[in-house]
Amino acid sequence: MTLFSAADYIKVIMDLGAIVMAAGLGTRMKSDIPKVLHPLCGKPLLSYVLDLLLQARVKKIVLVVSHHKEQVRAFVSEYYPRALKGKNPLIVFVDQKNPKGTGHAVLVTEKVFKGFNHPIAILSGDVPGLSLKTFEAMIDSHEKAQVDLTLASAILDPSYPYGRVLRDRHSNVVGMVEALDATEEQRRIQEMGVGLYCVNPQSLFSTLKQVTPDNAKKEYYLTDIVKWIERKQAYIVLHPEEVLGINNRYELAQHERIFRQVINKKWMLDGITILDPETTYIDATVQLAHDVVLEPHTHLYGKTSVGEGTIIGVGAIIQNSIIGAHTHIKSYTIVEESKVENQATIGPFARLRPESVVKKKARVGNFVELKKTILGEDSKANHLTYLGDAVIGKDVNVGCGVITCNYDGGLRYSGKAKTKIEDHVFVGSDCQLIAPVTLKKGAYVASGTTVTQNVPSDSLVIARTPQVTKPQYMKKLWARAKRKQKG
Repeated sequence: MTLFSAADYIKVIMDLGAIVMAAGLGTRMKSDIPKVLHPLCGKPLLSYVLDLLLQARVKKIVLVVSHHKEQVRAFVSEYYPRALKGKNPLIVFVDQKNPKGTGHAVLVTEKVFKGFNHPIAILSGDVPGLSLKTFEAMIDSHEKAQVDLTLASAILDPSYPYGRVLRDRHSNVVGMVEALDATEEQRRIQEMGVGLYCVNPQSLFSTLKQVTPDNAKKEYYLTDIVKWIERKQAYIVLHPEEVLGINNRYELAQHERIFRQVINKKWMLDGITILDPETTYIDATVQLAHDVVLEPHTHLYGKTSVGEGTIIGVGAIIQNSIIGAHTHIKSYTIVEESKVENQATIGPFARLRPESVVKKKARVGNFVELKKTILGEDSKANHLTYLGDAVIGKDVNVGCGVITCNYDGGLRYSGKAKTKIEDHVFVGSDCQLIAPVTLKKGAYVASGTTVTQNVPSDSLVIARTPQVTKPQYMKKLWARAKRKQKG
C-alpha cells in the first residue's frame, strides 16, 4: 500500500467520471458519525477517496449520500470548497432518498451523467487504501481491453464476506454472486469483487434498469450488472490490502496500524530519524523537513509542520502547529495550534495552548503554560509559570512562579484582559501581573511583587507587604500549646 504523492503519477487521467458510494448506514461502526467520516491517521476515510480522484483529475465526481447526508455535505463544503463552485462543479451530491441497494445508488446518478461520454469509475467511500498507481493501471486496462465493464477483484481468504467472481471453464468472467446468496461451493471461491468498477455509461445505466431485487436482501445489487454486460473483464489487484473496506472499529484500527507503518517508512526514507517507529504517530497531513529527529512515543497530528534539524522529545504531542528549524521540543511537551520559531527550546513538561507564538531562540521551560501569548526573541520563561493573553518582547526574563492574571470572571472584561511586557524587562520570581497592565522597556519587577499599575521604562517596582519579625515569639506559642495539651 502506498500513500499518494507526486511520484505516483504515470500520466494524468482526464477523461473519466466517478461515483463515490457514501450513503450507507455504517451500523457496525455503532456511531453517530457517518462511517465515511471516521478519521484514519488524521483524515476522514472519504478524504482518501476524494484526494485520489482529485489527483487523478477526473472530470466529474458524484457523491451518493443518504443517511447522515448533512454531515457529509458539511465536511465536503468545508474541506473541498473549490470543487463545489461554479455552474459545473467538480463534486456533485445525489441524494439516494430511499436506499434500495448498491445498484439503486448508482442508478440515481443517471441524470447527472446525461450526455457524458467517458468511462465512469465506481468507488466506495470507506476504502481509503487505493493507490493512484493501482487506480490508473485499472483504468488503462479498461481502455486497452476495449470492454464495457472492468471490475476490480482480489484473491482473498474465503472467510471474507465479499461477492464471488464467477468464471466459465475458459476463465472468462460470467457474473458475480453476493456471499449471502452464494452456494457452499461458490463460497469457496477466493477471487472476490471489491466494490471498484470502471464502466461505460450507456452500458451501466441501461443494464441497471434490468436488475431486479431477487436476492436475500431484496435489494438492487450493483454486482448483477456483471452478468448482463457482455464485454467485460476482471482486473486482479495485486495488493489486496489496497481495496479492503472498513466496516467496524476493529478494521479501522487495523488500517490505522498499516497506514502508520507506511507513513513512518516514507518519512524515514525521506531523511527523518524515527527512533521507535512502533510508538511514533504521524498523521497523513503532517509535513517534516530533513534531519528531523522523532524520539519514542511522539505524536504529530493534523496540519503540523516541523522544520529541518528539529528534535521532538519523548512523549511530545504536537497538533496543528508550526515548529521551526533547529528547535528542541523536549519530553512530554504539548503544543496545540501554535507557532514555534527557529532555534527555540520548549519543555520538558511545557504546554502551549492555542494561538501562542514562541519567537526565535526563546525558551519555555518545565511546567510553563502559554495561552494566546507571544514570547519574544531571546526571551525566557524557564519554570512554573502561566502566561496568558500576553505580548512579551525581546530579551525578557520571566521568573519562576510568575502569573499573568488575565481573567476576572467577566466583571469588567467580556474577554480576557491583556498584559504587555516590552523589551529587556526583568520579572522576578513569584510575581503576579494583574491585567490589563503594561511593563515598559527596561523595567525591573522585584520578586514577590503584585503589579496592578503600568510600569514606566527603566523603573524598579516593588509591591510587598512589609516583613514583621518577632524575636523569640515562637517559644511563647509552643509553651502555650503544651499547656493546653496537658490541661
